[in-house]
Amino acid sequence: MGPRPCRRSLPLLPQIPFAGQNDTLCPLTVYLEEYLPADLLALLDLDTLILQDGSFIDETLREQQSDLLYQTRLQGDGRALYLYFLFEHKSQPELLIALQLLGYLLAIWQEQVKQKQPLAPIIPLVVYHGEKVWHVPTDFFSLLGAPEGLRPYLLDFHYQLSDFSHLSAEEIKGEIWLRVCLSVLRAIFHPGLRHELRPLIELAFELHEKETGVEYIRTIMYYLTRATGRVSRAELEQALLAQGAPGEKLMATIADEYIQIGMEKGLKRGLEQGLEQGLERSILRILQRRFGVLPSGLPGRLAELPAMVLEELLDEAIIAPSFDAFVARLTAVENPSS
Repeated sequence: MGPRPCRRSLPLLPQIPFAGQNDTLCPLTVYLEEYLPADLLALLDLDTLILQDGSFIDETLREQQSDLLYQTRLQGDGRALYLYFLFEHKSQPELLIALQLLGYLLAIWQEQVKQKQPLAPIIPLVVYHGEKVWHVPTDFFSLLGAPEGLRPYLLDFHYQLSDFSHLSAEEIKGEIWLRVCLSVLRAIFHPGLRHELRPLIELAFELHEKETGVEYIRTIMYYLTRATGRVSRAELEQALLAQGAPGEKLMATIADEYIQIGMEKGLKRGLEQGLEQGLERSILRILQRRFGVLPSGLPGRLAELPAMVLEELLDEAIIAPSFDAFVARLTAVENPSS
């Protein structure tokens, strides 16, 4: 599958636990083992998961949805199979989600035909974290309102839904990084986000001792402040200071880079500069942890880019399947008209 440009308004925290297959991110396998039905899980060889390049989201929906496509293999005969993750970022369920999924699945199959590959099964997986509980049927046939007798003659498929809107923090399962991400995800539309901020930070600080824990705490803080607009500097400082010495140390970096500079004074450029500097550092550190030594010219290239583009590249640094894939995306945003 070839890369497809996809602009994003902020780092897509929902994708983070789904994009890593190494020790610094909670493996995708942990999520699948916790949240897939046992009969489906038994068919998959999770050791063969490979993240594919690109996005199939409709241009008009990219502020509301994001996606990831993985190739895996069937147990036994080793035939290719794909897992297609669709992340719903809206506050309420999408009534036509099955129709949208059908379009995305068709686009993937058309790409397989274009690449002269055999058509492979695709399992659609919807991840939702809105304000209202998901009540939409999870099959395509229900959209048509047709009598049951027509079912054998009409198109139908079922998507696997993970609805985190109604789960309590105690009900979220998995390893620590997965629980952190899904807890933040659940809190985005929660009316009591301010009251949940401290428990979220406490959970995140369990990552602090890991090599890249600081970078992911930065990303979580950035997502909370940018995605919700309901977390103030004072509230973030309180939650960080409650963690003792580690919180005090991190407050100087996270709060300064993402909140402190210019926000309270209303200095627009000061905020932009603070965001840009913090984003550049996070991109470089995540890339270094994932891929090792980086080219000497990379910091200079990032320094030339505005915050909006750096936000997109932070997301790309987290989910890119290879350093070459990240560089290809960087080159594309540097030369948008080419």
